[in-house]
Amino acid sequence: MPQLRQSRQTVEVVSPYFKKKTKEAKRVIQTFKALDEEIDLIKDFPLLPDDRLNVINAKTKRKITPFQFKVYDLCAQIPKGQVSTYKAISDALQSSPRAVGQALRTNPYAPLPVPCHRVISATFAIGGFDGGFGDCQLVADKKAKLTKEGCQFDEYTFVANADGTQAIFKDFRV
Repeated sequence: MPQLRQSRQTVEVVSPYFKKKTKEAKRVIQTFKALDEEIDLIKDFPLLPDDRLNVINAKTKRKITPFQFKVYDLCAQIPKGQVSTYKAISDALQSSPRAVGQALRTNPYAPLPVPCHRVISATFAIGGFDGGFGDCQLVADKKAKLTKEGCQFDEYTFVANADGTQAIFKDFRV
């Protein structure tokens, strides 16, 4: 098997929603460790409020809303090798899981810096990725991405994070 060389790519996500918070909460930094061929997959993510005013989603041809950016900011905080749920994100935003799912369904910043494949249902089912459920290629792709990051599954259900725990990431900085 060929040896793959790994690089370290740092993506800094500064959320405008932290401006009224403490100094420590003003900046969220996540370091992605990606294979060389994955570095090109990292999309430009607007960091400043003014840069986000008129961003058009290439998938929907519509303007990205402030709510969608809030969802993307939280999703970007989920560490590699861990998962969160639509409900955990919606609880942090005082919203609904369906609204979070809708925002992530059209995520133009996937897979990095907004790794929406790390979000699963509250029942630990993998479904929901880009609108797919059950035995379909979209779910298989999501399972493959999470497995590559160290997560474990039985057929279509999350079993454990890369560290062996079944904990759901909920430590969002809102």
